[in-house]
Amino acid sequence: MPSTDHGRRDALPVGTVLRDFTIQAVIGHGGFGIVYRAGHNELDLTVAIKEYLPVELAVREGTTVQPRSGTERKDFEEGLRRFRDEAQALIDFDSHPSIVSCREFFRAHGTAYLVMAYEDGPSLAEVLAKREAEGRPFAASDLLGVMEPVLEGLERVHAAGVLHRDIKPSNILIRRRDGRPVLIDFGAAKQATARFSKSQAPYTEGYAALEQVADVGTLGAWTDMYGVGAMMWRMVAGGKRPWEPPHPVRVEQRSHSVVAGTEDPLPAASELGKGRFPLQMLEVIDRCLRLRETERMQGARELLEALRTASDRSRSAVSADAENPPAAGTVTVQQGSGASMVPAAPVARGVNPRAGKLVLAAFAAALVWALATLWSQGSSWTNSPDMEFVWIPAGEFLMGAQRHGGDADGDETRHNVRISRGFWLGKYEVTQREWGALMGTNPSYSSDCGPRCPVERVSWEDVRAFIRKLNEREARSGHAYRLPTEAEWEYAARAGTSGIRHGELDEIAWHWGNSGAMTHPVGQKRANAWGLHDMLGNVWEWTGDWYGRYPSGPATDPRGPESGSSRVIRGGSWGNYAGYVRSAYRHYGSPGSRSRTIGFRLVRTE
Repeated sequence: MPSTDHGRRDALPVGTVLRDFTIQAVIGHGGFGIVYRAGHNELDLTVAIKEYLPVELAVREGTTVQPRSGTERKDFEEGLRRFRDEAQALIDFDSHPSIVSCREFFRAHGTAYLVMAYEDGPSLAEVLAKREAEGRPFAASDLLGVMEPVLEGLERVHAAGVLHRDIKPSNILIRRRDGRPVLIDFGAAKQATARFSKSQAPYTEGYAALEQVADVGTLGAWTDMYGVGAMMWRMVAGGKRPWEPPHPVRVEQRSHSVVAGTEDPLPAASELGKGRFPLQMLEVIDRCLRLRETERMQGARELLEALRTASDRSRSAVSADAENPPAAGTVTVQQGSGASMVPAAPVARGVNPRAGKLVLAAFAAALVWALATLWSQGSSWTNSPDMEFVWIPAGEFLMGAQRHGGDADGDETRHNVRISRGFWLGKYEVTQREWGALMGTNPSYSSDCGPRCPVERVSWEDVRAFIRKLNEREARSGHAYRLPTEAEWEYAARAGTSGIRHGELDEIAWHWGNSGAMTHPVGQKRANAWGLHDMLGNVWEWTGDWYGRYPSGPATDPRGPESGSSRVIRGGSWGNYAGYVRSAYRHYGSPGSRSRTIGFRLVRTE
């Protein structure tokens, strides 16, 4: 976060102690709070602390924050609850390097505080202004370099049912130590409900969609796509005079022009960036800025793939031009300050050997599925705590999905995997009854759901403690338990299938479209061919692997990296849209994070 001091009369003075931290400076403020830089009193640690202080609802008297009057108290308390929800959201996203992380939440002085990682570096707004002043405005590669990590992070945010609602260049920080863009200031974030509240929602003129500023439409991921589009428009417009300063036009002004039948006052990116950016990329930006929400990009993943496709096609076109010089009278498209020179890839002719291998692997997977279906009938086993397991036979399958095909993401590179030994996998997600019988507690947010509902709000480390206790209890049986590897999980989830999921979504999974925003008892949806229920939907499931890149080629019994910062979570949940509830989708979380949407199932070993 920027380290420049900002004056604000109602800020806590430098030197104030907040729990284990001492305030060093005010580094930001707005209508809903103040952000301080603070140092730990015992450790060599600098953090950012965000204080909830809505200026329209509350005042500070001494060090205490209190509502301005009794009539504002209800709104103040509601805002405080949302502030706590923001903390929970940021803790859940702690594993993603492009989202500011939250370390702690506490109440003091009549209000509440978020302790966040202190991200040192300039904002994207500062970087753009500096580059443009030097005569080096952003080019296509610069835009994609910022947007790829930001959209990957935003995809995780939306998958958890949270909107940012204030995306703009000043809320993107370029981390100084590694140059990575980080999405900050989730003050506008709200947990997903049946409808998104518009009350007390801050926004920035020019970057806010029509449904944010007027009592029309519905808020959703497409709302953040408008802000992202305006931010990309700003990158493009910064290199086109006379748009200085190149700020996007307010959506109210644009809407009025439509009603009046006059020209849109916001110039199209496809006009401002002509000759400097790939046309398809500019058209994607313009689509994000459509006034009608249904006409925009609908989510971060869709936008990211569209930008990547536009960039790939641009490179391919430049490569083709290098082998086939343009005829007289044609113009070479320029990118940035000069023409891109990318060596042309050799063109494959005839049968693609890789495609042939994939076809054979798919055939082998189908054969395994047919044999395993016969084998698995009746192949179940129950341990002494009455946890039921299903036999999963050894075999091969295609793990992941095509990079630019269907719903695939960039970290789902398809590759052949061999599972050399069969294993027993939990028929259901571990339930609240099973957890309570062993641990004597029920950490679940949905504790009133019933004993057959999956346990959730358990961290990876909590699960490890559960497994230790279970192994101690079952030691005499000769059996032990562990989490499945990521490869074992996907192999079992697919049960011989190779598509997006093993059946029709509503028949096999609880997801955002049919769950009623809650967990459900295990086993209510149709099982896959190997007798496993809820492999997709209901709650995410921890695996034993650290998150990392897939192997570049075929693998036998693969495991994740030897170390890392995040553990793999699979399967999607009741709180996710359909695109995340599929066999190949990869999610991850820090080992200590907990969420109402994350549970687990176990593997039995000998």
